[in-house]
Amino acid sequence: MTLTLPPGLSGVVSPDGLVPEEGLSGYAVDGLTPRAVIRPESREAVAEVLAWANTEGLKVSPRGGGTQAGLGNTAAGLDIVLDLSRLDRVLDYEPADLTATVEAGITLDRLQRELAQGGKTAALEAPLAGRATIGGILSVNASGPLRRSYGLPRDSLIGIAVAGSDGAETRAGGRVVKNVTGYDLNKLYAGSLGSLGVIVEASFKLSTLPARSGAVVASFASLQTAAGSADQLLHQVYGPQGIHVVNAAAAHHLGIDPDGLESAIGAVVIAYAFGQARAVERILFQSSQLLREHGGLDVSVLPSSGASELLREHTDLGWRSDDMPRLAVKLNLPPSGVAVALARLPQLGLPGEPAILADPGFGTLRLIWWDGDDDAEKDAAIVRSLREMAVSLGGSAVVEQCSAELKARIDVWGDSPNEVEIMRRIKRNLDPRGTLNPGRCMGKI
Repeated sequence: MTLTLPPGLSGVVSPDGLVPEEGLSGYAVDGLTPRAVIRPESREAVAEVLAWANTEGLKVSPRGGGTQAGLGNTAAGLDIVLDLSRLDRVLDYEPADLTATVEAGITLDRLQRELAQGGKTAALEAPLAGRATIGGILSVNASGPLRRSYGLPRDSLIGIAVAGSDGAETRAGGRVVKNVTGYDLNKLYAGSLGSLGVIVEASFKLSTLPARSGAVVASFASLQTAAGSADQLLHQVYGPQGIHVVNAAAAHHLGIDPDGLESAIGAVVIAYAFGQARAVERILFQSSQLLREHGGLDVSVLPSSGASELLREHTDLGWRSDDMPRLAVKLNLPPSGVAVALARLPQLGLPGEPAILADPGFGTLRLIWWDGDDDAEKDAAIVRSLREMAVSLGGSAVVEQCSAELKARIDVWGDSPNEVEIMRRIKRNLDPRGTLNPGRCMGKI
């Protein structure tokens, strides 16, 4: 049953701001189809829609580009999708101050193009950057292959404006880097999946656009040899900004087929570098030398254009709508635990041939399955094995993508931590009626 907006909202939601009934299925998540999709053109409209939904007891899901709409547990209800893609303006850009303030619906690609005109860039990455919006990136705390250098989105965030479930707008931080106003609520909202408030504006500290970039790609006879070489590279003073180990299955999905990658047990080390031209040349040269000395069978250096293309493919892997995996699990580990986890994986007897992507510098390990039929019981066993290994190494495992049937069996975020009760209290205080994305977060809050 579709929703009809009350007369009071007709003045703030334009006629084309309400998606027709036949378009609602395009916004379905985990088998839940919203009763209405509203595309507000102003923050005032966002506030009034939220206030109305909150009063009526309706469940609202904020949405940007929808690139990671399936992340998280299945929602406890879905009445309205609030599509923020029309809130896409650059509100303030001061290249000399290294700051920018934007509306939440602007895409990452467009933001970076705008910033490049002033010679700056934001330390942000996300899959499908042409569709991913800043609000969505912040809400899932998305990152990419350069996270070792960039950090997470919340690390660049200096100010935020959020519409609460009752429509009231609050701010945290500011538009300048040296700002200590109030509590650091930026980190509270980043990664909260829109369950505490709807991000409508964000301010970031910026960096100077790098003059040069490049990448080294080296194949190895085994995953363990590649991991050892990557560890050596991590400890060099000239270390690249991003160092990754991928197995043969992942390499093929990335379009990497070096001569040395002749066996399914082989692996590839990818090292990304960016910055001043001479510094990047040195990093690429010395990195390629070290990888050859430590068993690299085929080592090549990619120029800026090739490195940029590989970086985008790497960031998008597992998220493209035309190549969505059956199951994707990310292990968050201490950096020292990544090599240990890679060595233990064969002992787990995991089915199929998952793509494996390891970031030993930051401490993440992703496993992605495209093969096999959906089998919630078998997939639950895979998740259980990976989760037990991650916990034994002092980490955790998050199910990034899976079937709705598997979500019904597990909490995709893992076992609830001791702090979950604090999280519940925060949710109750900021969203007492459970209006925003109920059930999506850890502990199915």
